[in-house]
Amino acid sequence: MKAGKSMRELSEGDELKTFIDRRLIKALGHPVREHILAVLNERVASAREIGEELGADVSSFYHHIEQLEELGCIERVESRRRRGATEHFFRARKTLFFDDEAWKRLPASLKTDLATGTLQGLFDDVVQALEVGTLDARDERHVSWTPGVFDAQGWEAVTRLMDQTLTRLGAIQEAAAMRLAQGAAPINATMAMLAFETSDSA
Repeated sequence: MKAGKSMRELSEGDELKTFIDRRLIKALGHPVREHILAVLNERVASAREIGEELGADVSSFYHHIEQLEELGCIERVESRRRRGATEHFFRARKTLFFDDEAWKRLPASLKTDLATGTLQGLFDDVVQALEVGTLDARDERHVSWTPGVFDAQGWEAVTRLMDQTLTRLGAIQEAAAMRLAQGAAPINATMAMLAFETSDSA
């Protein structure tokens, strides 16, 4: 009788079903890697800069940066000499989001968890911006709320516009990352888009 496969063999093989790329699962499998990836999806940064924000020594988490680089999630964009040492700057290789097909494969419970986490992060950013006074720091900032009523064709057009805007935002961030790597002044920002069906009472 042939022995069954071990759990390790199953995990390392290509036979198990998955909702998202296993490299991403591994990348997000540690809270420090998740934080690093979140920062580098927002801007170009070095390990030293991330360490200063966390109040942690670079040596305590640099292996996480190396692992993200090995997984293909981040890439080096520049190296600078600083106090006799070389400081490497990184950026995320692409912004993390689910395409339509990947989203459809997710179970409803996971979709709810992801949406809740996204909204909580957004609310936290808004509250912090209000507290420190950055929400209205720039005249060109944008805050809007647009309720509406659509038919099926109109709703499809709305969500398609959201997708196109997200893709465009990614391209703008990539271009900005190159300029930041050359010394441009960073502007930390949160961009958010919501489009969802509301109740009749709303």
